[in-house]
Amino acid sequence: MSFTHASDFHIQLDDAHIILHGSAEESAGSILRGSVILKCQEQIKVKSVTLKLIGITKVNWSEGNGPNQRNYRAKQVLIEKELTFLESGKKPHVCQGRYKWDFELPLPGNIPESIHHDMGQVYYRLKAYCDRPKFSMNFVDKQMIQVSRQMLVSNLEFNQSVNISNIWANKVQYDITIPSKIYAAGQKIPIAFDLFPIAPQLTIRSVACSLKEYTTGSTQDRQKTKNCVLNQLRDDHFYPDPITGHILKTELLLVPQRIHFDMCAELIQVKHKIKFTVSLQNSDGHISGVLNDESSIELRASIPVIIAPTVPQHIQEDLPPYQDAWRSSHIPLSESYSSLSSSNQSSDTEEEHWMTLSRVPSYATALRNNIPCSSSSLPSYYESTNNTTVINNNNNINNN
Repeated sequence: MSFTHASDFHIQLDDAHIILHGSAEESAGSILRGSVILKCQEQIKVKSVTLKLIGITKVNWSEGNGPNQRNYRAKQVLIEKELTFLESGKKPHVCQGRYKWDFELPLPGNIPESIHHDMGQVYYRLKAYCDRPKFSMNFVDKQMIQVSRQMLVSNLEFNQSVNISNIWANKVQYDITIPSKIYAAGQKIPIAFDLFPIAPQLTIRSVACSLKEYTTGSTQDRQKTKNCVLNQLRDDHFYPDPITGHILKTELLLVPQRIHFDMCAELIQVKHKIKFTVSLQNSDGHISGVLNDESSIELRASIPVIIAPTVPQHIQEDLPPYQDAWRSSHIPLSESYSSLSSSNQSSDTEEEHWMTLSRVPSYATALRNNIPCSSSSLPSYYESTNNTTVINNNNNINNN
């Protein structure tokens, strides 16, 4: 950062993007390396040169309108370190030349990832400060640090496919499979459907899939969740096999390039879900989309997934072919699971009629972060066998 023709003062980093490898328990942290550089074309007066790293998480949102509007704010310091390169002395003179102060700042492995959201932020900033005598302009330079997390290749949890299988309302047998729990921006998620209508003259009218993002902000006395649809698709062409009667098809749901990754800090967290709607049609053409109607023949379900900055190459290479994605072993589980609901936690979600069929851990949960996360009604994730998480549960679909 230049201030005059006679001097230049700036931070020079080896890499402004810090990647933490593994969970909070696994990660050894990382080192932020760089230099603070001062170039003087002539002798100048300098009292001290310091460098400060600070990490902040904060949330800010409003609820209500007019005189009833209320603002909710919270802020927390995650990390704070300071280095002194040049201490104040009796002779605050720096001669002409180039001065370079190298530094190494260790970062712990349990700090949360960076995020910038309209509800809140997690950010890390370096500030170099050159303090000068009175009537002389101080020199300041700032740089933002991006922190992200990458799963370890050895973490088998992320290599497992997720399969949900059941008979819904004695009308349709379903089997839905995704080959992995974790995906990256720009990646296509293959969703394999194996549907078998049981009721006479019942047909599949359409299948809709959507990728949704849930951002939760927390203060001492309030919690709020916002959700948005990142991408969605609808397919009206589902035809049974003339021999088996099964309807086999794989849909490809694209993860957008611009997306907030799964993360968890004490004040803000981000999660993602894939949601499914299977609309069935009776022989008389009746189609119901009213979930509290007992005659409803619309099946709805959801599976949590993890959206991460990167996915190890071996996971991408090991994904099954799309046409084979529906093939998986079936391991019945007898537990019942609750839906993600929050009448007092979220004014923007419409989770009342959605049931979570397979609890995949959020990115932060999978990483077992030591930093406490906001409370959530999400159930614990399931045990897995033979690299496939399979759910067979009669109480997990909304039968209304």
